[in-house]
Amino acid sequence: MQLLLNALIAGSFAALLASGLSLVYGVLGIFNMALGQIALVGGLTTWWLASVLSLPLPFAIVGGIVVTALVTWFGFEFFVAPYYRRHRFLPLVTTIALSMVLDGLILALFHEEPKTIAAGSRTLLHVGDALMSYQQLTLILLTILFLAVLTWVLVATSFGRRIRATVQHPLAAESLGIRSGLLHRILFIMSGVLAGFAGIYIGIDQNLTPTIGFAITIKAYAALIAGGKDSLKGTIVCAYLIALLEQLAVGIPWFGFYIPSGYQSSVALLVIIFILLLKPQGIFGSRTRIA
Repeated sequence: MQLLLNALIAGSFAALLASGLSLVYGVLGIFNMALGQIALVGGLTTWWLASVLSLPLPFAIVGGIVVTALVTWFGFEFFVAPYYRRHRFLPLVTTIALSMVLDGLILALFHEEPKTIAAGSRTLLHVGDALMSYQQLTLILLTILFLAVLTWVLVATSFGRRIRATVQHPLAAESLGIRSGLLHRILFIMSGVLAGFAGIYIGIDQNLTPTIGFAITIKAYAALIAGGKDSLKGTIVCAYLIALLEQLAVGIPWFGFYIPSGYQSSVALLVIIFILLLKPQGIFGSRTRIA
């Protein structure tokens, strides 16, 4: 039971990050390799506002999300917008450069010490024979609600219909008055906001360090590839499945011995390899024909 709860906790922040990746790839057709660092910007800014400036946590979270949105907008204007219409793989290189820039800035501003948002005593809740804190339960419920609202917006609103029209036929959408450039910016910033919430989630539940940006990015990409690059729902489901696999890999004995916890992060890489070998379009992805 404890492994299932741990998987639900870990899968929730991975689902937030992976859904941001799915938004950007589904519409712009590009990979943002700096999303893990953007998540750290949101989490560490919230920590600084709450711990150093002593702002109430709700105001600190709002401030962290605002800073994350501004950083994401800056990244789009200077590292994505000039390149993604020329070739879809150019932003792969430029966002790697952005991740390196953000890594350096984060390390210079916040140093290597782990940071925890709202550190203090936690009230534990018994779920059968397992334990979880009320903070973790709140984070899980808010994540599920947030992702449900996001899915509803994309499926059942006029904004979602504009997105689908832009994906299916960009030129026809523009001829109908849909400003694809503005839509791309909004979606890219939305993906950054989702990443910012994921970073705040990690900071409240665990610790934030400047070195985790790449690791959480890989976990989110594993969910994107496993679920299907054109399936937001599949990406979210696979984020939770990969988190469960990680917990099972190190939480139960295999052939009489336990796998060291340091190998837990390798599960996402193995998922990417096996999915690409067995079903490259993803579990929930649609098969495309190549002429």
